[in-house]
Amino acid sequence: MGRKVFFKTFGCRTNQYDTEFLKSQMRRSGFSIVESPEEADTVIVNSCAVTHKAERESRREVRRHLRRGKEVIYTGCAAKVNPYEEAHLSGSMEDVLRHFGIETLSPIDTFTRARGILKVQEGCNFVCSYCIIRFARGSSRSIPLERILQDADNLSRITREITLTGTQIGDWGREWGKDLAYLLDVLTERYPDVRFRISSISPLDVSERLLKVMVERPNVCPHLHVSVQSGSDRVLRAMRRPYTRRLYEEKLRMIYSHIPDIAVGTDIIVGFPGETEEDFSQTLGLVEAYPFAYIHAFEYSPRPGTPAYTLREVPAPVRKRRIRRLQEVIASKRRAYRRRFIGKVLRAHVEKSEDGLLYGTTENYLKVAFEGNPALVGSIVPVRIVEDRDTGVLNARLLRL
Repeated sequence: MGRKVFFKTFGCRTNQYDTEFLKSQMRRSGFSIVESPEEADTVIVNSCAVTHKAERESRREVRRHLRRGKEVIYTGCAAKVNPYEEAHLSGSMEDVLRHFGIETLSPIDTFTRARGILKVQEGCNFVCSYCIIRFARGSSRSIPLERILQDADNLSRITREITLTGTQIGDWGREWGKDLAYLLDVLTERYPDVRFRISSISPLDVSERLLKVMVERPNVCPHLHVSVQSGSDRVLRAMRRPYTRRLYEEKLRMIYSHIPDIAVGTDIIVGFPGETEEDFSQTLGLVEAYPFAYIHAFEYSPRPGTPAYTLREVPAPVRKRRIRRLQEVIASKRRAYRRRFIGKVLRAHVEKSEDGLLYGTTENYLKVAFEGNPALVGSIVPVRIVEDRDTGVLNARLLRL
């Protein structure tokens, strides 16, 4: 048996894909991927730099395994923008592969998560004043269709649901005069028994053409994550976000007019430097005006090297008070969206069996639990939503297959 390797992954779906890609390459080269760090010879920490907390946790993980005498490899976004010299190697995925003598690359052949992740694009051309990720992942570039299909061929044999991901996913295909709608059309036709989900997308890239494909293809999940960050135009300008509130709202109305029951999620940064009570009030107003299925809210996190880093911060007590208020509204929005579906039939991708119940995710991103045979894990089944006990997981009943 080859050298034993354990992976610890922080951050986004793109990082999760990168970890699975590395696992596939290493497994083919004779390494053994293990499930616990205790049995590993080498620990690979795939880091995140989106907030100072994420980077701090990534570095803490490195130190923990170094103390245990493991060889520790530090990769991912944080390793690119701020290398960690205490690790045995701190660098890119390419550096990791070279370190292990892996030269010939192949498509992903296994996936340890219940839902597959397919990276179709890398890097970002936005110049948001608070974001360090574009420095870590470089400029936007599309992954060629041929390579995407190679990964998808393998993933389609492993899982019934695949999420398309990338740093700026809506950029896919611009090098060749194509777009994300074209890619989605190709994938859904080629793999009719797999359902596809789109990860975070810029409002600029939500088009009538994309929504048309989502409506016409039954194996596209009615779910979009469209980041806004703030409901104030003044703050959006300071963030250097390339859209206005008006454009964002136009896109939301377009989405809901095409797919009324769609799950729309978003991201909001609370307490960006210079954010006033009026700015925050505008953000609250935006959230309250639309039926968001969920919202990820974060306190502003200063990132060294970004233009916003030198700006005067909103005091921490003010940020925390605002985010508590926003979280109250978010909880109400999530509850209202979940309860719209009580009594309705949805299709759940079964992800695990635990304590006598099956757990899964519906096409519109609702978490459900229901009784059923553990053999159903990995399949997509019809369920009727029965009850919401406000735990975040809806009780459901499995319908006859």
